[in-house]
Amino acid sequence: MASSIRTVRAASAIALASVATTVAVAFAGTAHAGVYTEVEFAPGTSAAVVDGAVVRGDADSYFFEARRGQVLDSTLTSVEGNANLSISGPDGPVIVVSDAWTRIVLPSDGFYRVTVAPTRGNATYTLYVEIV
Repeated sequence: MASSIRTVRAASAIALASVATTVAVAFAGTAHAGVYTEVEFAPGTSAAVVDGAVVRGDADSYFFEARRGQVLDSTLTSVEGNANLSISGPDGPVIVVSDAWTRIVLPSDGFYRVTVAPTRGNATYTLYVEIV
C-alpha cells in the first residue's frame, strides 16, 4: 500500500510539474504590457510628438503608414538618457536602433513600427516622428 501511495504522489508531482512548465512556456512568449497605438498626425501635418513612460521589461510601440522613398526623421529624448528606439519595417525586420535620433529613407510601402524601450530601469521619454 505504501508503495502505491508513493507512486500516486510521484505521478501527481510529475503531472503538476508538467502543467507548471506548460504554463511557463505559454507565458514566455507573451508580449509585455505597454502602449500599442498608431501615431496620430494632426490634419495637414507630417510630424507628431508623443510623451510617454515605459517600465523596465516593457516596450511601447507606435505605428504609422508611409510610402517607399519617404524620409523618416525621429528623435527620442528621455529624462535620464535611458531609452532607445527601434524602427521595424512592414515586413517585420528591425531597420535601425538608436538612443537619440534617426533619419532614414523608408524602403517600402506599408506600416512601420517605432518601439521605445528602457535601457535600464523605467524611462520617461518624448518621441518626435516626422515623415517627409
